[in-house]
Amino acid sequence: MRLSSKYQPTCLDEVVGQPAVVRRLKEFVAQPYARCILTEGRGGIGKSAAAKALIHDLGVDPLFGVNEYAGSDFLIGTSRHLFEHTFRLTPMAGARWNVLLIEELESAASNEVTNHLKKNLSEQNMPERLIVIATSNDISGLDEALLQRFDIFPFSCGPSFADACRDRLGEIWDKEVGEGILMPQAVFQMGWKNDAYSMRRALVALGAAVEMRNAAREKAVA
Repeated sequence: MRLSSKYQPTCLDEVVGQPAVVRRLKEFVAQPYARCILTEGRGGIGKSAAAKALIHDLGVDPLFGVNEYAGSDFLIGTSRHLFEHTFRLTPMAGARWNVLLIEELESAASNEVTNHLKKNLSEQNMPERLIVIATSNDISGLDEALLQRFDIFPFSCGPSFADACRDRLGEIWDKEVGEGILMPQAVFQMGWKNDAYSMRRALVALGAAVEMRNAAREKAVA
């Protein structure tokens, strides 16, 4: 199993390096309401993980209450079916909320989809039991009127985020290879690209280092 999957946060308390975002999201969990949330920032910094942790903390069953789409798969027919049928119904299994999760919203933003979302996410038309959660690597190309439907949560990718990731990487290293063995510094450095840090890149490097360490240990035992 990839380390990014094995150690993906399951709740907001486990989201790494985004304290301001987590605080705001936990305030929402305490008093949820029909709302559109957009997590925005570079790739590999936990936007999708935070979205799924939010869904968990809201108590929504991912099998029955969540409609999840990659942005490139969110077409006008999909949007029409959801807003004209699915979201008109009471959430399944006694859930309080329907959740629409769109990954990389900018990939879904054709004119037809944008206009349909703008209409159905307006204050007048927003379904009463719907929470929309979207992620975006870059909101600069999104329609301004569509963005106004969303509360935007910007994610950090700088030094403070990297420092939090370093601590988390060390914890994972200790669990995978045992305490007392120093994690190679190169693993942490692999997360940097120019001025942005990516936990995803660092976890790939960490996974490779763990495999090499474990292989060397097995060879020594043999």
